[in-house]
Amino acid sequence: MTLQDIVPKIANLADAEREAGRPLRTLNAIQQAGYQLVKARDTDHYYLAKTSELQPLLVKLGDIAEVRRGFTAGANEFFYLEPMGLRVADIMAGKGGERVWVKNGAGWQGEIETAWLRPVIKSPRELQTLRVRPEDLRYLVFMPPDSVRDRLQDTAHLKRHSPCAWAYIQWGEQRGYHQRDTCRTRKVWFDLGVRRSPDAIVNKGVNNRHFVCVNPVGAFADQQIYEVYIQNDSGVVVASINSTILPLFAETEGRANFGEGVLWVAIYEAANIQIPNPAAFTDEQRERLLNAFEQMAGREVKSIFEELGLPKPNRDYSNIRLEEVSLKRVLPDRRALDAVVFEVLGLSESEQLAVYRGVVELVKNRLVKAQSVSG
Repeated sequence: MTLQDIVPKIANLADAEREAGRPLRTLNAIQQAGYQLVKARDTDHYYLAKTSELQPLLVKLGDIAEVRRGFTAGANEFFYLEPMGLRVADIMAGKGGERVWVKNGAGWQGEIETAWLRPVIKSPRELQTLRVRPEDLRYLVFMPPDSVRDRLQDTAHLKRHSPCAWAYIQWGEQRGYHQRDTCRTRKVWFDLGVRRSPDAIVNKGVNNRHFVCVNPVGAFADQQIYEVYIQNDSGVVVASINSTILPLFAETEGRANFGEGVLWVAIYEAANIQIPNPAAFTDEQRERLLNAFEQMAGREVKSIFEELGLPKPNRDYSNIRLEEVSLKRVLPDRRALDAVVFEVLGLSESEQLAVYRGVVELVKNRLVKAQSVSG
């Protein structure tokens, strides 16, 4: 097909020529005027779109968000604390009062001012749904509140305003935590630094659950988990990244060479994962996407096999069969979310099925290969 064949079908040709001030009847003329020829998705019409205004359908996560490693505490048994007599959810709801009883991994128990404690995710096992929930969290991280951060080296001030935290710091120094490699490099050894809580949480190591959690409770994360700070449109970003496009790209970015079939994704690999461009969604598509995400976020995240309508995998994954993958078997809420993303990407039903089967094949092969190596 030549340009002359489709000129009558260029819907906005007259407008583009009027703006350019000359005829645009050759591909070279179109490109010199700063336009590209774009076919309408559902018709045989074409449009001239300004190259500078075209939005890619896929972008790298790192282009629209910052991916950071969680806390490298240097002394987990000091910094990570478990509440006693209350749950993390209770403390976050203000039920603990100004001080709460906590214990650490070294056997210490005592009271600490609530203002010095923030929720933290220490293990991916604490993430059960697409939304971080207080009731799923087990740990608190020891962090100076903003009210004393500029006076952390003022011993008298700390002793007067935060006596319990001060006593705990002294306990830590008596046991040499301040001399540990990571701790002693800080200006104040017990200060993990100023940072806002992340918008989303991503697993560093993936078995058979591919998902990203939105973080409405302001939890922080340990270094085994990545924190994601999204520049704009965090709702659409988190919702769209949880489509089945995520495992397709993550499986090709990460590495499964650490035993047990776990897919390990480095920070730079997570940043390179392709996700739908939030700018490519229409207002109507955004609404459908967010509604579908709300439905998904209310239930437990299942293995990718079960998410796509296959049975819970047995030990050797022999019950996971590619020929049984179908559009109709995908869990309804996931299918609703995927449908919006696939619509934006312009994928036909046969291409959507290929995505589903490709994901199942990639994950199954990774896990089966690990069994054969370990066996």
